[in-house]
Amino acid sequence: MLPYSVRFAAGRFLDPTLLLLVALAAGLWLLRPSHALGRPRRRARAGWALAWAAWATLYATSMPVVAQVLTGWAELRGPPLDRALASTDPARTALVVLAGGLRTFDRTTPPRERLDGATTARILGASRIYLEHPFALVVLSGAPAQEGVAMADLITTLGVPRERLVVESTSYSTRENAERSQAILRERGFDTVVLATSATHLRRAVHEFERAGARVIPAAVEVIGPSRFFYDELLPSSSALSRSNQMIHELVGYLKP
Repeated sequence: MLPYSVRFAAGRFLDPTLLLLVALAAGLWLLRPSHALGRPRRRARAGWALAWAAWATLYATSMPVVAQVLTGWAELRGPPLDRALASTDPARTALVVLAGGLRTFDRTTPPRERLDGATTARILGASRIYLEHPFALVVLSGAPAQEGVAMADLITTLGVPRERLVVESTSYSTRENAERSQAILRERGFDTVVLATSATHLRRAVHEFERAGARVIPAAVEVIGPSRFFYDELLPSSSALSRSNQMIHELVGYLKP
């Protein structure tokens, strides 16, 4: 289970949907009748403005077309790996794969089946990259420990030798992924990181690894890419709202000092 320090971290309360619902509730609260003062015009105008702004933003971020635009802003692809690796020393280049989360903590489920969709896609992409460019070291980074076990279980099934793996299972954020993975790599004499994570997460991840002092080669997996527009993309959906929230989280996280 996740520790309380992660469950109640400040970032959890900056969720875009949560903030919009709070703003909507505040606007409706300002519109409440007051037996003592009636309903002053200034307060009523502020209430209507806040409520409508929150509703409009919630509607917009629920539209697939907006979610797709935000995805385009967030995604990073990176250079072709053949070209990027041509000037690196293979003995000092490591592959780092970032965790995304667990789907379940159910102990009766085999470890590899506990991973959520994003982490499974990252492992699938990372195993492909490894088979195309064998690395001396592969770091699997992310907490809790059960996730590292599950990632190792899946990636070895896909052909990555267990003796090449190092599991870093103490990181609960991208910044911690970078700092703790870089400490492992520095200790073992690696100076270049091929960083494999979802394309929507890659920009922020590269930023954090460079901040930690790593030389980074981005390797995007789980790429969403562009989609063709059709009119139904103007209709709100819960899946579009979820993706918009994720993209806003990535974009704001990239700007975090």
